[in-house]
Amino acid sequence: MEDNRESQSPPYDLIILGASGFTGKYVIKETLKFLNTPSSPLKAIALAGRSPARLTQALQWAAHPVPSPPIPILTTDVADPSSLRRLCSQTKLILNCVGPFRLHGEAVLAACAETGCDYLDICGEPEFMERMEMEYHEKAVETGSLVVSACGFDSVPAELGWMFNSRQWVAPAVPNQIEAYLSLESERRIVGNFGTYESAVLGVANAHKLQELRQSRPKRPRPAIPGPLPPRGPMIDHQKDFGLWALKLPSADTVVVRRTLATLTEFPTGLPGVNESPEQIKKRETFWSMAKPAHFGLKLGSKSLLGLFRFIVVGIFMGLLGKNAIGRWLLLKFPSFFSLGWFRKRGPSDNEVRSASFKLWFVGRGFGDADQISGAKAAPDMEIITRVMGPEIGYLTTPIIIIQCALIFLSERHSLPKGGVYSPGIVFGPTDLQERLQQNGISFDVISRRTVQA
Repeated sequence: MEDNRESQSPPYDLIILGASGFTGKYVIKETLKFLNTPSSPLKAIALAGRSPARLTQALQWAAHPVPSPPIPILTTDVADPSSLRRLCSQTKLILNCVGPFRLHGEAVLAACAETGCDYLDICGEPEFMERMEMEYHEKAVETGSLVVSACGFDSVPAELGWMFNSRQWVAPAVPNQIEAYLSLESERRIVGNFGTYESAVLGVANAHKLQELRQSRPKRPRPAIPGPLPPRGPMIDHQKDFGLWALKLPSADTVVVRRTLATLTEFPTGLPGVNESPEQIKKRETFWSMAKPAHFGLKLGSKSLLGLFRFIVVGIFMGLLGKNAIGRWLLLKFPSFFSLGWFRKRGPSDNEVRSASFKLWFVGRGFGDADQISGAKAAPDMEIITRVMGPEIGYLTTPIIIIQCALIFLSERHSLPKGGVYSPGIVFGPTDLQERLQQNGISFDVISRRTVQA
């Protein structure tokens, strides 16, 4: 299919799909900040979903206390491929907020890949993302559809965070390992969205499918990382530098960062833009020359051992009950009980959202001089700690991120890859996304640099 969208500019810059959901409402709210403002490329948007009444209520909530702007409401069913293709023909970009993506995401992404429409989502489900890359990458390249998942808290802070840390290692220094430590904080109580919890339960239930998918694909190239493979380390560790007890966590962030590193190994200077200027080419190549690969992992942190024990108990509930139908029914029927109060079907209140925040610490360990690394037993002699910090992860940080990604798509599309299914880091790394996030309440800081005893 040839991409004829350039000659027939669609009526909308972007359409938000699934805007009546809890996260979707906050995405609308963030979008309205940039609609028809000076220097913003966002001039015409629409909302889409199954229920016009719910979409209208979501728009009214997002616009409060002022009256709702005249934004078109489009009725679309994600179970109807022809309806989705019509939707794609009306816009440059789809923002997909309809989760769990394992259940509802493929049809939307497929319609975008087939029609050449660009696509962003807030997915944090590894199996979905890897399967979509395998099944739709070639079609998206052909049609010019640029598809990027994980454009929310999963997994942009982790992606930009490891890049930020790795760029602090000035030659001849090189990182060997960058570990991220996530701390969720609140003045009240931390309450997550039921959709996130449901995705986690389904992820446990279908973990075998992810393994089967990976075994069915050729292994992707791995980056050359200076120094030996880091030791596995303890399951629980205590970081005195920032006061956290931490637990190793199988996370979407780790999967997404590794996808970016694999792509970067294949394309060491990054992905060429569809119509880059010489200055943009130089900027991209310079950026990637400074972003050094490292072994990456993520740990979930708590200020107390008791908090860490709660994580473990919830993990045990999911691990034991998530593998059979009756157990999943119990987990999804009584989320507040089995998550020890962290998730509930009605989601957090506005006050709970406003009082919450996150800190994501990155501990980089490596070598002060790459030329002096000797043998497989060489131990790191240098450490750099950086931090990414921002507001509540699901309803404030995630909308901030996906809207800034959308604004980059709309204003800098010529400097981005023509099409394909990619992770956010490889697409947005060389752009000004970090600067945009810093201007919207998400900070990036260098905390310390020091030599350590080898």
